Amino acid sequence: MGDTIVRLYQKQNFVIGEDILRTIKKNNLTLDEALLIIYFCGNNNHPELDIEDIMSKFMMDELSIMKAFANITNKNLIKINMVKNKDGKVEELIDLTPFYESIAVDLNEVKKKDSDEGVFSLFEKEFARPLSSTEFELINNWLDKGISEELINCALKEAIFNGSFTLRYIDAILSEWTKKGFKSSKDVDLYLKKRKPSKVRRNEDLFDYNWLDDDE
Repeated sequence: MGDTIVRLYQKQNFVIGEDILRTIKKNNLTLDEALLIIYFCGNNNHPELDIEDIMSKFMMDELSIMKAFANITNKNLIKINMVKNKDGKVEELIDLTPFYESIAVDLNEVKKKDSDEGVFSLFEKEFARPLSSTEFELINNWLDKGISEELINCALKEAIFNGSFTLRYIDAILSEWTKKGFKSSKDVDLYLKKRKPSKVRRNEDLFDYNWLDDDE
């Protein structure tokens, strides 16, 4: 996802969006530093430190421009590339890839946060009560381990089916599923279909299977 976002920002006509402003805020940029970033993004086809142009557009003095430029360079939001122009002269061009990569990271974090909040809300809805701090920590641990939201929801449904409204039971189920390499509910279904009929009464219903007594 990150590389795609970087390419998108490098090619598109520049628009100051919420994601750019959020990244500016996250990096604690001053007004002068933010204006420079916006200026470079707006000149994406040929971004360079044109002090005269920046002074005329943003009413900044040269000292403020140079200070802001040094700061965003030290914060690793831009890089300076030495390239030859069509006349063979060397130019210093601003590479905004680090800033775009920071945007990509922010978007991923927002996406993960929205996803995580959905998981927590679902648990609180099914349990008909707020989650405790310990329960929040356990769910976060599942997510940090890379267990998919779909698989967590599947384990929650099984717990409800079996009348066990505890995260420890769900944790045990997820532990078994992780050992078997399950990533989604489809993996669970495929596993059950391969089991012998004598061990599973109804293969189409995953909740009829006692995962904690599984011997494989």
